[in-house]
Amino acid sequence: MSISQALNNAYSGLVASSRRAGAVSDNVANAMTDGFARRSVALSSRMVGNSGGGVRVDGISRATDLRATADRRRAEAFESGSALLTSALARLAEVIGEPGADGALATRATAFGTALATLGDTPESTTLQGTLLETARAYAGALNSAAAETRALREEADGAIDAGVTTVNTNLAAIADLNREILVRNSARADTAALEDERQRLIDEVNEIIPLRVARRNDQVALYSAGGATLLDGRAFELGFERTATITADMTLASGGLSGLTLNGRDMDIGQGSGMLEGGRLAAAFELRDVALPEATARLDALAADLVARFEDPAVDTTLAVGDPGLFTDAGSALDPLDTTGLAGRIEVNAAVDPSRGGSLWRLRDGINAVTQGLSGDDTLLRAMDAAFSERLPASAVTGVSGTFSAATLASELSSLVLGEAATRDATASYASGQASALREHELSLTGVDTDQEMQDLLLVQTAYAANARVITAIDEMLQQLLEI
Repeated sequence: MSISQALNNAYSGLVASSRRAGAVSDNVANAMTDGFARRSVALSSRMVGNSGGGVRVDGISRATDLRATADRRRAEAFESGSALLTSALARLAEVIGEPGADGALATRATAFGTALATLGDTPESTTLQGTLLETARAYAGALNSAAAETRALREEADGAIDAGVTTVNTNLAAIADLNREILVRNSARADTAALEDERQRLIDEVNEIIPLRVARRNDQVALYSAGGATLLDGRAFELGFERTATITADMTLASGGLSGLTLNGRDMDIGQGSGMLEGGRLAAAFELRDVALPEATARLDALAADLVARFEDPAVDTTLAVGDPGLFTDAGSALDPLDTTGLAGRIEVNAAVDPSRGGSLWRLRDGINAVTQGLSGDDTLLRAMDAAFSERLPASAVTGVSGTFSAATLASELSSLVLGEAATRDATASYASGQASALREHELSLTGVDTDQEMQDLLLVQTAYAANARVITAIDEMLQQLLEI
């Protein structure tokens, strides 16, 4: 081996050590950076003819574990969808409240029933008449608030769909661009680790919205939903959706009042549990908007319809004719059994008994359509109303409960049903969060940065660098000796 070849070998060793030092410093600097994969320098022996020619830097590689990453992504998609469902149902449960708690829907129903029975004992009391009116208003208001919350949650779910679609479309286009850039840089033997980190970050964002399967070919990725829909294969496919700013109880996907989802112009089933895009935050938002919240709305409407019907029966209030509104009304009108959609949001106390709206409290005792006051001690109507409120009637099928219930117990049963569903979702979300956290830690242990190990590697780099530098120093001394002859 000539002196010049020895010098070249030592110089290549210095270059390799410098690149390794750079990789170590990059790793340590990004030890706390989410999504950063550990870098390592790929080296190989360089041959010149039949002799060793030093060391060659083949490139920078990222630590990967495809199985661990796939497992983590599946868990994160489930976690993301579960969290959205849990948050929405928890908010609805909070508005409806736990039976017995102050301000809860069932508590309002019980308070109204108590006020009605109490006034029956002292029908002449204007104070108790006022109390009955206030409890009636409070109960109707609780139904209004619950209905308003379901509307707001549906609108938020629709907004979440729109935001998710925008993110997916933006990220898919960016991933397609990164695919091309990585291919070009690989052809030029340039470092692509940072680009691959960014591509993985974008894929992870899409995966939380739509669970993905990732196929890799020649440093490129193709993306498919877990259900088999193609999202990116050479070119990015595009999701389509139109946001609806204001959603009313009667607006559904089936009626055409709400937008569905398209993929490259093709209608996609989602949110029902059987489509090709199920499992992530996007499907959860559709499930909320089109299934879970409409079911909650229908239950509230059935509860409101039960309440209205109990008090507009002419057999209860003899001042009413068939078709007249009773104590509780559908925005001032009588109940239409064929049009109860949205009733919980419209139910209100009849203006005839409300002094603030031109009515009179005594009509609570004497009848909604009474023209003049009756005997102050007459409890006939109040007893009939109390009996109607307490009567156990079959629950509508849409309530989700079976059996016969008084008005107050029906409110309690429906409240408990909503709270139970929210608790079940919360338990599922807790499990999903724990599973995702464990799998993130597992992937990190395989692909993340261990600073202790990096420090050990740095010592080896320092030793190698010093050794190669010493070789160059020795060669320099040898050359100096030749020059001194």
